[in-house]
Amino acid sequence: MRFILQRMGQGLIVILAALTLAFILMFVIGDPVTMITGAEASRDQAERLREQLGFNRPLVVQYFEFMLGAVQGDFGVSYRHQQPVLPLLWERLSRSAEIAVPALLLALLVSIPAGIVSALRRNSAIDYTARVTALVGQAAPNFWVAIMMIVLFANILGWLPSSGRETDGGLWKQISHMILPIIALALLPMAYLTRMMRSTMLEVINEDYIRTARAKGAPVPRVVYIHALRNAMIPYVTITALQIGNLIAGSMVVESVFAWPGMGRLLMDSIRTLDIPVVAAGLSFVAALFVVLNLIADICYVLLDPRVGKS
Repeated sequence: MRFILQRMGQGLIVILAALTLAFILMFVIGDPVTMITGAEASRDQAERLREQLGFNRPLVVQYFEFMLGAVQGDFGVSYRHQQPVLPLLWERLSRSAEIAVPALLLALLVSIPAGIVSALRRNSAIDYTARVTALVGQAAPNFWVAIMMIVLFANILGWLPSSGRETDGGLWKQISHMILPIIALALLPMAYLTRMMRSTMLEVINEDYIRTARAKGAPVPRVVYIHALRNAMIPYVTITALQIGNLIAGSMVVESVFAWPGMGRLLMDSIRTLDIPVVAAGLSFVAALFVVLNLIADICYVLLDPRVGKS
């Protein structure tokens, strides 16, 4: 319990730091009043809006009001969409989850067995194939993979739609619009996780207790999936939590290429148009998401190896 509480305290510091950075962004990137009114507004109009929004008050007062609003989920109004930021973010987040969650599941379902088989058959044809494929998956940029998939599966073969999100058609029509974005988003974390599972399994299967279990005649599946896999999963869980960052970063590119109306595309458009409230809320959300996922990873550590919580 003390181990988890320490991690929660560290996570809270990270979130506060992210909120502080988000507040600083509002004044470093540009004048919020000018972004709302535009350059054509008169000086009197700008000053009235500045007073109405409270931007003429001391920065310390504005900072604490911003932090209080952020804790309550109030990040103000989007300059571009002219609506509260949080409902807009949640709407786009649900759309991003439609491809991000399946992409993560696909990466896990492929990387675990691929990494295990590659480790057990080290230096075989299967191992070389898995390693080369993982290396290519890490090296290929998301935008290039997405464009090549559109060219091949949409333009040349005509199997799948090239872009957009379908809501009015049947189930297959909706799923068909999701397949290419899901695969493009899953490739990078899949490659990282496959290499991690292979390397951790190679370390574990050479441990003395694994050799002892084999020498006693324990069945290979029991040795691999009961004894070895549990210990190999500890560093794998860490990398899995960190791969959420790749999914978030990748979604900004993939959603733009496939014209998918998710949070990644919203943040990309907001950065391009200097919609600071949306950028600040997105930054804070990503930081909070990392904290929560790393906390879940720490809990998994303790479940997989209780000695971690006692250290």
